[in-house]
Amino acid sequence: MDNARLALIMSVADMYFEPNKEQEESLFLELREQYPEEGEALMELMPAWKRWGYEEGVEEGLEKGIGQAVRKMLQKGFTPEEIAETLEMPMEEVKKLAAPH
Repeated sequence: MDNARLALIMSVADMYFEPNKEQEESLFLELREQYPEEGEALMELMPAWKRWGYEEGVEEGLEKGIGQAVRKMLQKGFTPEEIAETLEMPMEEVKKLAAPH
């Protein structure tokens, strides 16, 4: 199957098919079994996979960044209560992020 056909199939699927992550994975694996030589091309043509990967990366990055900020604030003498109030987050979250990883 050529790249143009794959692109067309995947763009139509992305417009009309609202899959969850497990359904996308299953579809990708099935297509990869049927067309093993096109595996990389298939992955490049799946916008939803890219979007999920990007969103997960952003979420992880934010969590790490906020954790670093919480630890720095503690080092500078802020109390956990002050941090929770300033960052508008629950005290449990501040305590979780303050713990060394």
